[in-house]
Amino acid sequence: MIIGVDIGGSHIKLATIDENFPDKIQNIYKTEVRCDDTLDAILTSWISVLRIAIDDLKGQKLKGIGIAIPGPFDYYNGIFPEKGEGKFEALYNINLQNYIIENLNLNADVSVRFYNDAACFGIGEAWVGELVNYKKSVAITLGTGLGATFLNEGIPVKQGIDIPKFGELYHLPFKDDIADTYFSTQWFQRRYQEISGKKIEGVKELIVNTQNSDIKTQIFKEFSQNLACFLAPWLYNFKSEAVVIGGNISNAWTFFERDLKICFNELKVNIPIHKSKLLENAALIGSARIIDDKVYDILFNVDQDKYK
Repeated sequence: MIIGVDIGGSHIKLATIDENFPDKIQNIYKTEVRCDDTLDAILTSWISVLRIAIDDLKGQKLKGIGIAIPGPFDYYNGIFPEKGEGKFEALYNINLQNYIIENLNLNADVSVRFYNDAACFGIGEAWVGELVNYKKSVAITLGTGLGATFLNEGIPVKQGIDIPKFGELYHLPFKDDIADTYFSTQWFQRRYQEISGKKIEGVKELIVNTQNSDIKTQIFKEFSQNLACFLAPWLYNFKSEAVVIGGNISNAWTFFERDLKICFNELKVNIPIHKSKLLENAALIGSARIIDDKVYDILFNVDQDKYK
């Protein structure tokens, strides 16, 4: 069995996953813990919920713990860099891989591995989700920020003439700012205030509490047009065969699906555009996938001769 973990800015979520049936998650555990909490609060919460999941295995062999976590992060060594982006500052320079192994008393044959959370979303979708039938595809997460993964045969691609640096899109320029500003919750908050003069907490409030349907329609149409215009050149150059969209904003799929697909068609990007069905579970499943030695070695460009 594998424990797949998804660590976000406000929580740790994990699941027990059988690698032979990865789409059939058996148990899910979640604990609220913020990325700006104290060192003790964060590590105690993580270890506690991991220990509960391991105890619930009731003697079944644990093969590994795969952890999806946002960057900047040294994924191979399991360490936050000295300077980051205001996330998990209390954990800088702590070897989380060693800490987890030691505090859970894990056997030497139990792997503890880390990878980017947006990339794990894409890996999960390519393994058992909407992208399983495509060789080249792109996975997008829309939420507090823009996450993107370019996939070739289920493996994230991080370099090449047809993809952006590190295979990420959030930092690229778009209009008068960067993509992250336009394809995240903050854009909906700002745009709604510009039009109505009022504030909203996020996309859910826009859908549920906004009485003016014209404003709602206008905002989602603008969002769809912007997203299609931004993504189209990358999808075209990469020769992507499909796209899957997840993240919290994808919960509003019915409000922007039609306009998004119309815009893509106008831009001659005629490929399937899917809404994720795995949703939050995609990152859990993707994190479990990196416990596979061959997958992990490909991700980190380890010598592949041993598999020939």
